[in-house]
Amino acid sequence: MDPSSHKRYHLHEWEPTDMFNTYYSGTTEKYITEESVRFTVEQLYKVIGQGQIQGDYLIDISAGCHIHHLLPIFEFFREIIILEFSDLCVKELVKWKHKESESYDWTHALLIMAELQGTSFKGKKIENALRRNISHILKCDFTKENITDPVVVPKADCVVSLFIFHLVCEDLDEYCRHLKKVSCLLKLGGHLLLFGLFNAKYYTVGGSKYHLLTSDKTSVEEALTDAGFVIEHLEVIESKMRNDTTYLEHMCFIKALKESNVVV
Repeated sequence: MDPSSHKRYHLHEWEPTDMFNTYYSGTTEKYITEESVRFTVEQLYKVIGQGQIQGDYLIDISAGCHIHHLLPIFEFFREIIILEFSDLCVKELVKWKHKESESYDWTHALLIMAELQGTSFKGKKIENALRRNISHILKCDFTKENITDPVVVPKADCVVSLFIFHLVCEDLDEYCRHLKKVSCLLKLGGHLLLFGLFNAKYYTVGGSKYHLLTSDKTSVEEALTDAGFVIEHLEVIESKMRNDTTYLEHMCFIKALKESNVVV
């Protein structure tokens, strides 16, 4: 299939439950959840789960209606603001926050947390505490000067982002521009916790192939520097998702410090 014919995360309608079941649920193939769930939870637990980064506001701008990555870090912030591009994902996140019927089951992620902490399973208690810390779930749009327009969000102490840049950015120039807009959400001295993909081509939801930005380690590092960040930690793993459903060669996690303001 010609990559130009691939659908786009933020431009085409798709069913969030299809993405959840394919990549994130407790019944998803283990080799996929090892990367999409366990890797993200473990990395965030290591860099922030002991309180090395904390503050008033955490902004989450990630792909999909997922909360597993917030489990290791939410308690170190007074308030969490979730930004999402898809109206359907906003709806699913609100459903989960209010414990409505048929909201997604994150028991498998909570079990990973219990394993990391060496504690007994306290899933419902942790999940309910996270719900209380989430103050807003907002629609966002990178085409706007203020991506949360008409709402103005407070400057964050930390921004966490799972894969969204690779799903919504057409090319590296757009990646750089959008990264600068996210930098504007952060205080000076704040941290960006960024999960990304190297040499990715596509992913599949509901039988349709979707665009993934192709980038490499050097181009991502340069984009972060250009957006005013200093990389403090970078972890790369080789992906096993190289088939007709999903193709990406490596997954990465980057902890970066906002050192300077930039012009968008």
